[in-house]
Amino acid sequence: MGNMAKDDIKALEGKMAPSWLAEMRRPAKGKAKRSSLRGFYVNYEKFAAVHVPRGNDVLMVTFDNLSAVNDDSLEREAWGDKFFADNNWSSLGILSFDANWYRDDVLFDYLEGLQRQGFFKRFKKVVFTGTSMGGYAALAFCNLAPGATVLAYSPQSTLNEKLVPWEKRFNRGRKQDWSGRYGDAADLTASADKVYLCYDPYMAPDKAHADRITGDNIIHLHSNYVGHKTVVFMRRAGILKAVTAMCVSGEMTANVYNDLYRARRKLPWYYMGLMDMAMERNHWGLADRIVNGAFKASGNKHLPNALKRRREAYLDKRKNK
Repeated sequence: MGNMAKDDIKALEGKMAPSWLAEMRRPAKGKAKRSSLRGFYVNYEKFAAVHVPRGNDVLMVTFDNLSAVNDDSLEREAWGDKFFADNNWSSLGILSFDANWYRDDVLFDYLEGLQRQGFFKRFKKVVFTGTSMGGYAALAFCNLAPGATVLAYSPQSTLNEKLVPWEKRFNRGRKQDWSGRYGDAADLTASADKVYLCYDPYMAPDKAHADRITGDNIIHLHSNYVGHKTVVFMRRAGILKAVTAMCVSGEMTANVYNDLYRARRKLPWYYMGLMDMAMERNHWGLADRIVNGAFKASGNKHLPNALKRRREAYLDKRKNK
């Protein structure tokens, strides 16, 4: 493509095959028969399912979040699949084409059909994972594979207004039909081996959802002061891959997570979130301590002034209300 014009290259954007398709088409390794099924892609009106087999040790079942719904590019990947490929984990990615919070009888029937076929039983370990809308789905569908692990980032337990009248976000999701199957994830996690809930306990609605999910198998991983963007923050902090790997292996605990989460102290975003919380609660002494201690804790010499500007902007906005 070295001699192609920029316009020609741009014309090809969005027309490249996804990496999972290329991976499926590679020659099978070992003693696999040429006639054996090497993954699949199925497409329905509101979702698609992509299965890439990479052995029978681990199957990652993933669900898109809201930001991916409108991605119609041909090279669209299932959520997290590149990392799973790097670890040689098989994957079943559910790609959503609608902001319906997976409230789709066609999807219910499809996943239950896989269960009846013994699909999930082929793997030694099954992990359901996703964030926000995808986190709800990971929790809701995990009982299709009893003994599974769940890793849900900032999930909703349900958007049924009768059960969570305090939830005012996600207007499109709240309009869905929440009756029938899989309507309340809080009732569907008992069969899981471990359920990791990763969320910001200072974000009231996220904490309220997490508090609805109870049982001896529930492990809370607190991501303080990052709001609803838990995964984005963890990626920036460089800990997302380690957290995922340790949840898959079963080594993750709340204490281990707290140790990893200390990497937040190097990120300006953490201090901005902490400052916002202090100002919203009128803790002005705490706000001063955050400004004064930011440089020493983070090593970022520009951070104290940035925090001061954020505090001033907050006060100006408050005065103008």
